[in-house]
Amino acid sequence: MKLSILTLTLSACLLIGCSKPAEPTQSSDSADTADNIESHNPHSIEALTDTLKADGVDIDSPEIQPIITADGKIQINWRLIDTNTQKADINSYQYPIDIRSQAVQNYAKAYNISDQQAQHSIVVSMAAPEALGKILDQLEDGYKGHELTDGADMKLIIHTKDNVVADKHEYVFADKFGEGLVLPIEIRPAK
Repeated sequence: MKLSILTLTLSACLLIGCSKPAEPTQSSDSADTADNIESHNPHSIEALTDTLKADGVDIDSPEIQPIITADGKIQINWRLIDTNTQKADINSYQYPIDIRSQAVQNYAKAYNISDQQAQHSIVVSMAAPEALGKILDQLEDGYKGHELTDGADMKLIIHTKDNVVADKHEYVFADKFGEGLVLPIEIRPAK
């Protein structure tokens, strides 16, 4: 009996919750205020677009553009990606991950490398998105995928369509996590 009363009560609550929604009661002044707030919202893409256009910025032609070669291929413009950060001395670098950590020990064992090499590889791999994002901005539709090689000679390999020029580069991290460390990058187009 108690179970059927409880079931009826819950069913009634569900039906009440599913009834017709209330009609909006905003006056036109409230709607204008809401639109005004939205146009000044720093998180609104429309507000950002309006602000950039008002400042004379051509949003249809982004500043970060690749080089287009004579044969129509995309070539990464490294000048727009490089950070001008000095390369760090890895012998005295203060890594943000302790060399005695279990992660470093496991990595060193898995790839048969020294603890120092493992520590370096882990930090570089964790900082890699800084470089990857900048490169993806230029690849347009040429990007297919990427991989980070493991071990002592870590590098970022970016797989692209055949309309991208093969290239190699060394990226120096600017972000505090990995600042000054170098990430070798290889652009590898499909054959």
